[in-house]
Amino acid sequence: MIRYRPGVNVLSMLSAAGYNTGVIRRDKVMSEKAVQKIRDGKLPSWNELDKLCKLLKVHPVDLLEYIPDHTNE
Repeated sequence: MIRYRPGVNVLSMLSAAGYNTGVIRRDKVMSEKAVQKIRDGKLPSWNELDKLCKLLKVHPVDLLEYIPDHTNE
């Protein structure tokens, strides 16, 4: 399973980088659907993840982590 790293709040990180939700909507940085997915803790699409990494100047590993699924062992 892939999920956000513990303690990662993407919207807070975006806000700290100057992209609060008002700016995101006004400048059409991301779609409202993408913002809502992030708000709900759901994973973004590859394109959205790419955009987040560019805006935040981070790597995907800074936002996400992999948790092995032991059900198939």
